[in-house]
Amino acid sequence: MSAPTGSRRTGNLRAQLTSFVGRRREVAEIKRLLSGSRLVTLTGAGGTGKTRLALRVADDLRRAFPDGVWFVELAALDDHALLTQTVATALGVRDRTARWHLPAMADYLSDKHMLLVLDNCEHLRDACATLADTMLQAAPELRVLVTSRQALGLTGEHLFRVPTLSVPDADPRPAPAALHACEAVRLFLDRAAAVTSDFTLTEANAGIVAQICRRLEGLPLAIELTAVRLRALSAEEILERLEDRYRLLTASSPVALPRHRTLRALIDWSYDLCSERERAAWARLSAFSGGFDLDAAEAVCASGDLPQGAVLDTLAALVDKSILAAEDHDGRIRYHMLETIREYGSVRLRESGTGPAIRKRHRDHFERMVARARDEWCGPGQQRWMARILRDHSNIRAALEYTLTEPGQAEAGLKIAGALWFFWIATGLTAEGRRWLERLLELESAPGTWRNTALWVYAYLCIIQEDVACALPRIDECRRSATEQGDAESLAWAMQLSGMAAMSAGDLAKARAHLEDGVARHRACRDDIGTADACFYLVAVVALLGEPRRAAALCEEVLALCDSNGERWLKSYMMWDLGLVAWQLGDSTRAVASTREGLRLAREFNEQWAIAFCVELLAWAAHAELRHRRAAYLLGCADSIWQRIGAPLFGMRHLLRYHEQCASGTRETLGAAAFDAEFGKGKRTRVGAAISAALEEGESRDERAAGEERTSVLTPREAEIAGLIAEGLSNKAIAARLLIVPRTVEAHVEHILDKLGFSSRAQIAAWTAGSGA
Repeated sequence: MSAPTGSRRTGNLRAQLTSFVGRRREVAEIKRLLSGSRLVTLTGAGGTGKTRLALRVADDLRRAFPDGVWFVELAALDDHALLTQTVATALGVRDRTARWHLPAMADYLSDKHMLLVLDNCEHLRDACATLADTMLQAAPELRVLVTSRQALGLTGEHLFRVPTLSVPDADPRPAPAALHACEAVRLFLDRAAAVTSDFTLTEANAGIVAQICRRLEGLPLAIELTAVRLRALSAEEILERLEDRYRLLTASSPVALPRHRTLRALIDWSYDLCSERERAAWARLSAFSGGFDLDAAEAVCASGDLPQGAVLDTLAALVDKSILAAEDHDGRIRYHMLETIREYGSVRLRESGTGPAIRKRHRDHFERMVARARDEWCGPGQQRWMARILRDHSNIRAALEYTLTEPGQAEAGLKIAGALWFFWIATGLTAEGRRWLERLLELESAPGTWRNTALWVYAYLCIIQEDVACALPRIDECRRSATEQGDAESLAWAMQLSGMAAMSAGDLAKARAHLEDGVARHRACRDDIGTADACFYLVAVVALLGEPRRAAALCEEVLALCDSNGERWLKSYMMWDLGLVAWQLGDSTRAVASTREGLRLAREFNEQWAIAFCVELLAWAAHAELRHRRAAYLLGCADSIWQRIGAPLFGMRHLLRYHEQCASGTRETLGAAAFDAEFGKGKRTRVGAAISAALEEGESRDERAAGEERTSVLTPREAEIAGLIAEGLSNKAIAARLLIVPRTVEAHVEHILDKLGFSSRAQIAAWTAGSGA
């Protein structure tokens, strides 16, 4: 598995849009538990605020975990087999090998000091337990914070039952000042102020507010949904409706837990307050998983009783009633439902009898979306499409799952999974793509063009994972079927993949013949993305066969093709190809310039393969320029990436001689000890920092060398404390932030002063700010 690129990331927590009310004792206790236990699970009924509490604790502990605080939302995930992949995606890591994901994840986390928050685990309890147990055994510095309605049941798991907010005593005439001590009242007043600025707690309404909070039993979600009703109802009217609803629901469901009755009653009430159009939209919107935009809502919800032109106003009404939340994503509004509210909508959708039709509309919309993305992929909108597909990844999963469970829909699933071939590769989600395709191919065996596409995409993903044995039968079937059906596009891909398989096996002559055939067929089909993709491999093969000038000419031709389309993803690979050819021709200057350009492009897409190829080649160039320490360092950086993606110089093993020449020559010049030190430093460098070093961005070479020399003197904990000193924190504040005792901080500070040759904290702060440590 490979780490995220870019500057060092400290997690993925988002800023919260509403204030956090109360919970001081709970936050302190959970932090205390995490200081002594590596697995803490927050349990409690739905609506008690487990997620928000976990987010608050995680945010408070950011500085305590050098490798970040990471939040993984699991409510939208239904397939336990995708759990590890979902966690990996949230962490921004990739694994393109054929390894089982769990060992790969354990290997990636083994040296990480981080906090991982797994949210809404109850429906994936066994899978989450297995994942947490494996990760914790493999990573001694990992902490895991879980929210779930049920404990995971692991040895060493510490449970914290999230209570409801404190509520007022049953005093018929409470004093307003006394009510402010109750968390439920403070939350109600805070949310009420957001919807109606003139609502305040007075002697006249204090008793009503206290009764409302007691009736809601301090459930945060219930309080928030109730407060918004102050737009249309008085506090007295709210209390009256709560009374009616509780009596009705208790009578109809005597075996339900009290808290479940309370939340259900409130959601029933919210539903009753909606118009017919709003109710219909609420039910239909429950088909979405992980959010949606206006276009998607219109495609799925619009019908005779809800015209397309009325969907936007209906969404706005549901936002106003706190049924939906709206967030701005890159200039477009995206809507979300709380999972409890989504589940309620799902029940209503089933009761309406329209569930199958709505899920089919949902499937149809995302099938159209990915088809458009495929058609426009070879163009300037690649990054935009990648971001859009990533945002709707959960919806795409839901659409694919529908095609697997609904009779007669497998062909549509093949269309979706096959159209996303570039997505599975560019994001590193090769294992997930392969899983969907494998299941769909087993389900839909009838010959056809969409099956042909699925066959070659499946084979491509297998080859990337170096599982050529599984790829070959699929390639053969695709070639036969495409020939019989006159499917020229799939036949072109089958020939290309035959060349890639031969290349992986080391038969360059056979690889060249098949790849040239594939390129000619792609061109005949006017498939520019296929042409460029096949040429990436063909250029490397031709160069390795000793024809660098022919390879360079072909590379320039394909780069012109990429530029004419505004294509940048495959261009990153082609720039590496151009650098390789220049390297073989002895033009080190051009090799470095081309490879760096490829590396910059690869960084835009976080393309681990292209990044590794480019860093490797820049190490060879540094060796040729007699910059031996840099060469050893970059070799270590590349080795770290190769190990994580599991296939050093995949498919191009003839390049290993250049790698070995660089490594042996550098080691001989530097000596074993110096080489190992620089190589090890590179191997410990995060991918983003490795890219910056390979590009020589920022400070001068001498400044970087001096900074690295001093920084390397400090241990990771000492470097972290130096950073906190630069922020102006006292020893006591640092101890609280890192969950250690002040005496330990004092000892670390003394060591830092000794190692850096300083006499004051001010010098540490100035050095830290100047070095970026």
